[in-house]
Amino acid sequence: METALPLDQYRLLVEHAPTMVWRAGLDGRCDYFNTTWLQFTGRRMEEEAGEGWISGVHPDDLRRCMDTYLTNFERRQPFEMEYRLRRYDGVYRYIFDRGVPFTDDTGRFAGFIGSCVDIHERREADRAKATFLALATHELRTPLTSMRMYLEALRRQHPEEEPATGGALTRMGLQLERVATLVQELEDNGRIEAQMPLLMRKEELELAGLVQAVVDNHRNTGALRARGRQRHAFELSIAPGTYRVLADHQRLEQVLNHLLGNAVKYSPRGGTLRVTLTRAAEGFELSVSDPGIGIPAADIPSLTRRYFRASNVSAENFPGLGLGLSLVKDILDAHGGRLRIQSEQGQGTTVTVFLPETRTEVGT
Repeated sequence: METALPLDQYRLLVEHAPTMVWRAGLDGRCDYFNTTWLQFTGRRMEEEAGEGWISGVHPDDLRRCMDTYLTNFERRQPFEMEYRLRRYDGVYRYIFDRGVPFTDDTGRFAGFIGSCVDIHERREADRAKATFLALATHELRTPLTSMRMYLEALRRQHPEEEPATGGALTRMGLQLERVATLVQELEDNGRIEAQMPLLMRKEELELAGLVQAVVDNHRNTGALRARGRQRHAFELSIAPGTYRVLADHQRLEQVLNHLLGNAVKYSPRGGTLRVTLTRAAEGFELSVSDPGIGIPAADIPSLTRRYFRASNVSAENFPGLGLGLSLVKDILDAHGGRLRIQSEQGQGTTVTVFLPETRTEVGT
């Protein structure tokens, strides 16, 4: 039999909870802060009430913080945000704030209640990790560049030896590209975790030509990637028309290379990989379909989370770090695009990329 706590005990729990708690009424102005909040800021309730708490928010975070708060308050929907709040000793600390709407006894909207936790140490740890990744990837790029140069020199000096060695130089080149891709993913994810923007050089380009070139490259190297197994066939379908997008050429190549690489990796029995490019309502749809092992339905919503891997793959059979799809999503977000993943375990997977069209104004 469950017994509810008396009201005064609930108040005691809230007042001395390890998290900072606040409440706002119908006007959006805060009318309550618990003891934990007041001890953190070193201020009295009268000083924090209303909009007084805003004075403790770091100036560089204030506009974003208030935009998030007011927009979601008006929409009466939960929100989460991070910002720096001044502690009693004058030091700004990163906090994570989550607010949710609440109702009165009649079920009518009555305001918001929120809770905050100090995440400063976690943010510092993330920054240290990002710094390490940046240094590590920088150090790795130098030997990678040298190895590429040496490999190219060998190819030029001994072109007749390539057939005799069974394509050894070509295979070495493929492995170097795998390492280079991994280094790029580590560098990009380090920037994202440090909340730094991905490096982009956007220009207007024709998406169809880019897709054709990337698919041709995978088609030419497909037999080498699938050594000892059935060769993967690549079927490309591009609907007639122009496909102008404002995008970073290298980043879109990165997206398609990852999707095709995944399609090959997770189709160990070979088969036909289908790539289609068509026009959508407000832009273009680029889909990559494979006949592979598929993805459990419960795992699909988590696939774009960093370091997440589906439950039906193992590091021994399908090596990887779980970084690729999260990076794909971040790149698409930076292009105003989005990602859709459809899959059935044991039947294959289709990943669709949506990109907006670049519209050229008449007379410009």
